[in-house]
Amino acid sequence: MSEEFLYYIWQHHLFDQQVYTLRDGERMEIVSPGMRNVDEGPDFYNTRVKIGGTLWVGNCEIHVFSSDWYKHEHHLNPLFDNVILHVVYKNDQPTVNSKGIEVPTIELSFDVELLKIYQHYNSIQSDIRCKDYLRKVEPVYITSLLSKVIAERLIERAQLIRRILDSNHNDWESCAMIWLGKAFGFKVNETPFEMLMRSVPMPVLQRTAYQLPALEALLLGQAGLLHENFQEEYPQQLYREYNFLRKKYNLTPMDGHIWKKMRIRPANFPAVRVAQLAAFIHKHPAFFQQLLEIKTSKEVFSFFNVTASAYWDNHYQFDVLSKHFPKKLSRSSVLLLTINTLVPLMFAYGHEKDKDEFREQAIRILEEMEAEQNTIIQKWTTYGLVPRNASESQALLQLYHKHCLLHRCLQCEVFNQIMTKKLYAF
Repeated sequence: MSEEFLYYIWQHHLFDQQVYTLRDGERMEIVSPGMRNVDEGPDFYNTRVKIGGTLWVGNCEIHVFSSDWYKHEHHLNPLFDNVILHVVYKNDQPTVNSKGIEVPTIELSFDVELLKIYQHYNSIQSDIRCKDYLRKVEPVYITSLLSKVIAERLIERAQLIRRILDSNHNDWESCAMIWLGKAFGFKVNETPFEMLMRSVPMPVLQRTAYQLPALEALLLGQAGLLHENFQEEYPQQLYREYNFLRKKYNLTPMDGHIWKKMRIRPANFPAVRVAQLAAFIHKHPAFFQQLLEIKTSKEVFSFFNVTASAYWDNHYQFDVLSKHFPKKLSRSSVLLLTINTLVPLMFAYGHEKDKDEFREQAIRILEEMEAEQNTIIQKWTTYGLVPRNASESQALLQLYHKHCLLHRCLQCEVFNQIMTKKLYAF
């Protein structure tokens, strides 16, 4: 037995709808369990009960044992003086508040089968405990859950973007460039790319953006990927150009050793990705303002239609020739950049400015994009939950990482359907 389980029973009205008898013999009827409180104070607020024909409205506290009231020192805390009902599994001791007034207490009555399935659920050794029940849940509840979870994911991203804004004096363009850099790291080099974009002052970046060779030299040099011992002419030119820019703007390069280069695909080699980033910024020097104007997924692919400079057509590394292959951003890369850069920034702007058109536009673009493919999405697909678009695949990733892995089943609509519709079998 756990308090979380009792919260679940109480919140979802799964207790016996009977008239309870208090310790003094008075009869009590539960009108409404109230709303869950996740902040400091009692567990539920706006609880409504009738005691002796009088309607009481106030807070409700839930414990496994009534004596837990004292273990948690609620009897010393004035925040709990307006608790009108103490709901427990076992009433082993009368409870009083800080004013010495006894708090009405009831033992919650519910179907013991619900407790059995909850205990069985907790014993399932799987990252996705509901995997054997998913196909039994009506699609409308799955759709509702995914809509809720994608909003949760985008709001989390908006909060991360707000932190970058706070460190950049609320400069959206500078913030967008840093966020863009993180995404160009494609996870493996996310941190070095963020460090790179933070290391370049925004005015310097914008002045240099209109000349691609200078911009490429600036970014590759700041990344610590240029040196004086190159054999080929082009990287030598970049090195000379960077030295000029470094002295002109008093820049300090990163340590090139922080970039991850082992066991990654050639397309993800740091120098190639930095060159692609340079090509993108050259095409969109006012990146943030331009992204706000995007309305459809078709415009997205045009927006990210960039290719690294000609040198990289037959190189993945400096001074090492390779087969001719222009380093254009692939469709899968554009999909990830849209999901991880464009959509969160657009949603965050709408969230900050309270403009529904940008929030709705961000979600609409996700719904028009194809679902991403990775091992987690493949796992959901195996269990019968196939995402129809990028919005749903992002929601499934959020559900997996922030709910399933943390075993937050009691807060999940799928689990609620399994319990209330008795879909379980064990």
